[in-house]
Amino acid sequence: MRIVIMKKNYLYIVVFAFILFSCKKDKKSQDNIEQTNTSYNCELVDTGSRLSYPLDNNTKYQFSAMFPFVDTDGKEYLTFLNSNHEILFYELMNEKFLFKIKIENVGPNGIIGASGYYIENLNSIYITTPVLPALHRINKEGDILQKINYGKTQNGYSIIPTFSSNSFFHTPLFIIDGVLYITQKPNRMSPLSSTPVSVVIDTLNNSFRELPLIFPPLIDDDCMDRLGGGFNLSFSRDFNEKDRLFVYSFYFDENIYIASVNHDKIRKICIKSKYIDKIIMKEKANDMLTGAKQDYETPMYGNLIYDKYRNVYYRMAYPKVELEDGVNYVELTVHGRKRFSIIILDCDFNIIGETLFPEYVYSPSVLFVHKNGLYICNNHPKNSSFNEDILSFSCFKLSKK
Repeated sequence: MRIVIMKKNYLYIVVFAFILFSCKKDKKSQDNIEQTNTSYNCELVDTGSRLSYPLDNNTKYQFSAMFPFVDTDGKEYLTFLNSNHEILFYELMNEKFLFKIKIENVGPNGIIGASGYYIENLNSIYITTPVLPALHRINKEGDILQKINYGKTQNGYSIIPTFSSNSFFHTPLFIIDGVLYITQKPNRMSPLSSTPVSVVIDTLNNSFRELPLIFPPLIDDDCMDRLGGGFNLSFSRDFNEKDRLFVYSFYFDENIYIASVNHDKIRKICIKSKYIDKIIMKEKANDMLTGAKQDYETPMYGNLIYDKYRNVYYRMAYPKVELEDGVNYVELTVHGRKRFSIIILDCDFNIIGETLFPEYVYSPSVLFVHKNGLYICNNHPKNSSFNEDILSFSCFKLSKK
């Protein structure tokens, strides 16, 4: 069986829509930037524990959406969305395939371009798509229970389709106090200075509200009009339920942004990797393949994930690399770069460690947090032990040096 990360056309939508075309800009935010304390007394250590999930011959999987889920009885699942628009459910620790939920493309239950999901329970699953201006809630049979059309906020902002509830760009959908929190992407119809990063949807009152965090001034609005957003405005968002904090990591920003639930209080903290000297925006590439190669080689940051079991945060960092010609840069971008590190932050956002991982072994965009540790996919396509018939993980524990 040949593993296919995404169907060709869908791959170009997801990846090339975010290819790094940007302009250089020297504009500083007016916000105060806090400097974090550093101790580097912790690291991520391979425990030797492995999980391996078999794939059937008909499954072509992608890594744009993968999440663990625990039901009300405490049963643990690992779930992911494949390129056939099916959500696969496995017993997380027993590695046993259980069932699929089919998302139809056409008909009365049709949803075009499903790219992410959020499991409230097995009969209430929210489906997101960058194609349709709506959320769809389905049951275990794939029937649409509710369609939530995007509208305008009280301030007149029109909510746009996004890649919310994604794990490639780690932006899970959250339900907090009965309302939905989804992310937005740069809106070409609005200047960045007025584009919210997140919006709130109240389904009971059918009301919409943007949150007061806008995209940081990483590029000019005229660059957006001419070149598009690119990875320079891609970001990750997670939620710390214990402290009720949202945390944002923009890929081309050394700073992270910590916001209260309503975003009325926002902190900005510099979290810099010791393996990245400087973040530099790139000019537009002459063609898409060159852009993909530059995108892969350019130093940047990545997803930020909260570990509720250890009350720490992990921020991905991608040092500069150089690749030989003839490499499938698109495939590598989806699976994970040649070289990466994980910055470890404590609950007060102090850097307590940074672990650099070996080249071409792990896929940093394919991981999940569990009470046993941080599970990172160890089946990178350029890994010498690559097996196209499994989805496998190594378990890493947080350890004192």
